Amino acid sequence: MAGKKTFYDVLGVKRDASKSDIQKAFRKLAAKYHPDAGGDENKFKEISEAYNTLSDESKRKEYDQMLMFGGIPGSGFGGRGTQGGYTYTTNVDGADFADIFGGMGGMGGFDFSSIFGGGRAAANRPSAGGDLTMSVEVSFDEALKGTSRKATYRIPSTGDEQTLTIKIPAGAYDGMKLRYKKRGEYGINGGQRGNLVVSIKVDPHPVFKRDGADVRMELPISMYEAALGATVEVPTPDGTTVRLKVPAGTQNGKTFRFRELGAPRVKNPDSRGALYVSVDVKVPTRLTKKEREALESLKDDDARSYRKDV
Repeated sequence: MAGKKTFYDVLGVKRDASKSDIQKAFRKLAAKYHPDAGGDENKFKEISEAYNTLSDESKRKEYDQMLMFGGIPGSGFGGRGTQGGYTYTTNVDGADFADIFGGMGGMGGFDFSSIFGGGRAAANRPSAGGDLTMSVEVSFDEALKGTSRKATYRIPSTGDEQTLTIKIPAGAYDGMKLRYKKRGEYGINGGQRGNLVVSIKVDPHPVFKRDGADVRMELPISMYEAALGATVEVPTPDGTTVRLKVPAGTQNGKTFRFRELGAPRVKNPDSRGALYVSVDVKVPTRLTKKEREALESLKDDDARSYRKDV
């Protein structure tokens, strides 16, 4: 008797499992092993026989009594076993698979109303599984340099959990989609498995903004630097700095371009976009007495017309 499995073991439930628990366990296993869905016929025979017995109150009671006396009933206890093999059907003791799986919306890819429904023979034509989607969140720097994430997701039709390593390429951008072939929902009747589509969500950066492979930023400068000209340090996305020579008379919003200092291009990582720096001229909101006197003196001496075209 050692090593033999009970019907409870076959379905993976406890001895005191409720009828609902037994049905749920059978749903999951049937979706995985039914021959019309490309499963193992012998395994399906085993789980069907177990369900046939444990889902029937009187048969389960008789079965439990035999277990109490040390016996493990063999194949055929539930009335489905045959010496010459096993014929799987679309119902188990009058319970149609369409009823067992009904109202579940195909369990995320499997349309059991067409596979098992109404006692009709399942269509032999293979049907591809649907795509599954998930999203992964990364920081601005991780998207710029590339990174990886270990992700676990669930196959809706079987409840199986699967794990894979998602490789985010250098230069990844917000909304980018990565497609992993044949990692989605299972197909029907030997049909090809669907894909897993991963959407990348990039956290915003306080200074830099992505525009494809280009990166944009605003650089505050004083009105004195704008008027007189200056050389200022500019941060870059990779953590270094470059010098920007601001010409005298630079106007607010003026944009300067640094080639090859943006983000890597996903399809060509050896090439990078540009860094665009727009100056934001800051005007003091509070002036010292000396500053005010100096500016008023300059104002009185300024003969230019700034609104002649207005």
